[in-house]
Amino acid sequence: MEMQSVAYKCPNCAAPLEYNNEVGGFKCLFCESIFKEDEIKERFAQNEQIKLDKADPSLTDEQKEIEEFTGASALYSCPNCGASVICGELDASVRCHFCHTPVILTGRLSGEYKPDLIIPFKTNRQLAEISFKKYTKGKILLPNGFRKNAKVVEISALYVPYWLKSGFTDAQVTATAKKVRTWRVGDVRYTNTKIYNVARSGQFTFVRVPCDGSKRIDDALMESIEPFDYKDVKVFSMSYLAGCAAEKYDVPLEQAQVRIDERIKNAAQEELVRDMQGYSSVNVTGCNIRYGNTAEIYALLPVWFLNYRFKDKDYPFVMNGQTGAHFGILPVSKLKAALLGTGIFAAITLAANLIGGLLLG
Repeated sequence: MEMQSVAYKCPNCAAPLEYNNEVGGFKCLFCESIFKEDEIKERFAQNEQIKLDKADPSLTDEQKEIEEFTGASALYSCPNCGASVICGELDASVRCHFCHTPVILTGRLSGEYKPDLIIPFKTNRQLAEISFKKYTKGKILLPNGFRKNAKVVEISALYVPYWLKSGFTDAQVTATAKKVRTWRVGDVRYTNTKIYNVARSGQFTFVRVPCDGSKRIDDALMESIEPFDYKDVKVFSMSYLAGCAAEKYDVPLEQAQVRIDERIKNAAQEELVRDMQGYSSVNVTGCNIRYGNTAEIYALLPVWFLNYRFKDKDYPFVMNGQTGAHFGILPVSKLKAALLGTGIFAAITLAANLIGGLLLG
């Protein structure tokens, strides 16, 4: 069974259209014509009005099985050239492998997989490449020849599925704090230590705390390019996916909430501990969190993925498709790391000997 798919084409030449945030509208990949959002959405009203609501509960078991198979199948027909093309199980927006038309797979966006919000891309491929080159500069532990021999094997713009949680929390933190005072009388040093039981409480409002909803994407990489600026958020429309890949989530909300709640708890605890001033040390002994008025939404957020290869090993580099924040994993020369460690040890030893010599002299 083939999945329903749609595409957005240029009204002038019928070539594929892509949403381009730099121009604030849609741009033709062939004649470079530019169209406003409202104009394209009106011309392609049939695409915008495709029903993406949850499945009808009155469907028979057989009909539900057919819908589930359609949503999980990996075959679609390109609306431009008619080719039947295989796609990944989680893909929601892809390019036809034959005519390269951006195609949106509506079955992957329906029911519980229908996003609530989307932040369109504001950065482009060129900026992703430039950011990667700048990122590697000044890294003294890179292996020799890295900048010359590292090969970029893939660059892709992907709308990553995210769960966003908002609400407020009442937080209480307890801790054991110490005040240490030392003084010397003649050759004798005295130490006075006072121990306190300290508590702080406060109410915090949190807005759209994110957690990526893809199992295959490393959570630490995604957190490294936060935050996203929600002033650019838009109500989801399939037209924004034109020209970019997109995935549906495979991390359920219940699982994502555990990670989000842990992030909220850590942030609240850090803020309350920061208020415990005037002590020599603070050791947290307990943290209680109560949530209220919480709301979760499903969104697609823009990320550039750049994969590069060095000495037959692949390394990832990611860039926030809205803000340009970036982060990557780089190879480390074991020889340079060893030499650097030896050099630091030698410098510390030399400094200690000099200080000792001055004191004894």
